[in-house]
Amino acid sequence: MSPNVGINRVSTIGSYRVLPTCNMMATFSPRAGDMMGRSNTMKRQGSMDISQIRQTNLPAPYQRPKAPAQAATDAVSEPMDQVTLGPRPPEEPTEGVVRQAIPGSHVVVIPRKEIGVFTETMSGNVDRVLGQAGDSTFLLLHGQQLDPGDMQGAFPGLQVMPNYDYSGNLYDRPVDGSADQLPPVPEKPRHLQIINIEPAWEQTRGRESVLSAVTDTGIDANHTQLKPSIWLNPGEIAGNKKDDDGNGKIDDMIGWDVSDNDNNPHDISSSHHTHVHGIIHAQDNLNGVTGVAPNSRSMALRISGGKKGFNTAVMVEAYLYALNQGAKSINTSFNIDGFVGDKAIAETYRTLGDNDVLLFNSAGNSGRLNPARSVFEDVVLVASTDTSADRTDKRSSYSNYGTGIDIAAPGRDVLSTVPLNRVGTLSGTSMASPVAMGVDALVRSAHPDWNREQRWAQIAGTADSINGVNPGEEGLFGGGRVNAGRALTETLAPPTLSVREEKDRGGKLSQLIVRFDKVFDTKSANNPESWRIVNSQGETVKSGAPKEVRLLTNEIGFNVGSLPRGSYKLVASASHLKDPFGQALDGDRDGVAGADFIQQFTVG
Repeated sequence: MSPNVGINRVSTIGSYRVLPTCNMMATFSPRAGDMMGRSNTMKRQGSMDISQIRQTNLPAPYQRPKAPAQAATDAVSEPMDQVTLGPRPPEEPTEGVVRQAIPGSHVVVIPRKEIGVFTETMSGNVDRVLGQAGDSTFLLLHGQQLDPGDMQGAFPGLQVMPNYDYSGNLYDRPVDGSADQLPPVPEKPRHLQIINIEPAWEQTRGRESVLSAVTDTGIDANHTQLKPSIWLNPGEIAGNKKDDDGNGKIDDMIGWDVSDNDNNPHDISSSHHTHVHGIIHAQDNLNGVTGVAPNSRSMALRISGGKKGFNTAVMVEAYLYALNQGAKSINTSFNIDGFVGDKAIAETYRTLGDNDVLLFNSAGNSGRLNPARSVFEDVVLVASTDTSADRTDKRSSYSNYGTGIDIAAPGRDVLSTVPLNRVGTLSGTSMASPVAMGVDALVRSAHPDWNREQRWAQIAGTADSINGVNPGEEGLFGGGRVNAGRALTETLAPPTLSVREEKDRGGKLSQLIVRFDKVFDTKSANNPESWRIVNSQGETVKSGAPKEVRLLTNEIGFNVGSLPRGSYKLVASASHLKDPFGQALDGDRDGVAGADFIQQFTVG
């Protein structure tokens, strides 16, 4: 047992070394888009004119540009965990995400009842509080001599997880675009037409009380089409240099720069954040740019390019900040393939889900089947479809797809805001994801009493099938392409299931893969009485779901290859399986709730 954390809860201050970070220099070109990752320092240009943001005087740090972050030069000595992203289309070069554990740096989750004793015992090792959720507190610890096993033994319920530094292809950067100032456009942008926006807007264009968050590269907070939609923290008094709302952040008026640990998320060196925010919230000023939910609000959270680099703790802190400020939707158009295996990130995703938050994330621009990020069942993965008249709803060539995708949205040539009061088009799953989140903002505005499960069931259940225009890729776009008009006007049909058989190399049936065609209430789906496998004598040989069903679980696999030879039935019970609105399973697909789903199969 390490002498630093023993059963007597005695610790010493461990050594701590900050590893170099690989920041991103953001450039914008009319041809290739703006996110060109390079091992350099992010240069933040311009200053934030806060006095113009809805006539509110905000703190001094916004009124001047920041000094560029210093490039790190320390050698990296720890082994690297390379994550391969797979082949990319011609417009996207093949790159990977490099993940490296920061020596002596840990993200810990501890029950609140233990936090006092823990922080007293570990006072020399506590870097900062990352946030709280429910009964748990997330902390960042440092100290080379800290032993996770000893800490977990000394503090019941403690989770100790590595803090990773990330570099490489961190962004699902746009694959092409332009940023010209466009003339007035007489009709709505093509992506809004495709998602059937007008019937939705007849119900609502969003509510100011509906709050979301965009975690990205930094926003042009002075853009005239964005200022009305940028959240203003009601708990802070601008410019008094105090933490008025007691959240550990001073003068966090519009969000937070987590990467630089200050209250200035303003950045015009990249157009990525500004474009994403505008897709959701841009105000219509007759230049053709309008957000999906222009009257709702989002806070700005800058998560890369600063002194802290891009690491696990930054992501955890950003997400928990959004949660604790009341955001119920979060968009992250970043490459999360590299996060697979990062326990702290996965725990945070789960925490967001358990606290009624829908996290939307781009499916990735690798053009490949079943990306690694599909393992995260608490994240809405959004694929990109084309917008041109001859390719409407076809998968964009660059877009990832597969059984782990949850929804699709237009992502090619999406018109939105870019820095310096300009507008322009960009393409990528980075653009598709905020389209989908914008629909969630509309649903929340129309139904403020709906929970996360109900909102997602409505969005996924009213999406349009795009199987017909994507031959050979049927069923690989989740619920389909989002339809805002249907999501705001239609009542869901009862939930349904489908099943396919998988065989081993010898041709013997090995698995039944049940596909959730409609979203189910998770409690009902995890009820052991909801699922049974019965033999020819009517005896139950297996019961219950083979794994935990989370909200975004698309499929579950029943292993049946070990069953004795014979005939069987998989029975899904309509008396137990329901959707989040209480509708029972429509097992026979006749449009009427209440019938069991029965699948006959033979093992032999």
